[in-house]
Amino acid sequence: MYVIIVGAGAVTKQLIAIAQEQGHRVSVIEKQEEYARDIMREFDVQVFHADISKGKILEEAGVKHADTIIATTDDDSVNLMAMMLGKQYEIENLITMLHDKEHRAMFEKLGVQVLSNPEKLIARKLFGFLDVDK
Repeated sequence: MYVIIVGAGAVTKQLIAIAQEQGHRVSVIEKQEEYARDIMREFDVQVFHADISKGKILEEAGVKHADTIIATTDDDSVNLMAMMLGKQYEIENLITMLHDKEHRAMFEKLGVQVLSNPEKLIARKLFGFLDVDK
């Protein structure tokens, strides 16, 4: 499977590691040069230092061969742009993180799989380690 990830934060690093462990090919699109360089230093993946909304960066990244686009930025508008472009290219799997629950309907209308409030999921998992019956 070929996965394009938009955004290069901590979540992206974990996604790359998991995808590579499972033998998948990954490319990353990141507009901040420092984050793009960090990914290049740490992983053997194609990294495109670019803004998803500018030019034909998805075509440069080989979107015609992609099975999945995952948007991990902390900006819902950037994530939405990535999903809309993915829809235009008829990408099978469109997945994003969502930061403002009021934006959920826009993503769902596109058929995007949404992970909202990832911090809350982590907090629940951490709290689950407590033995509250003591």
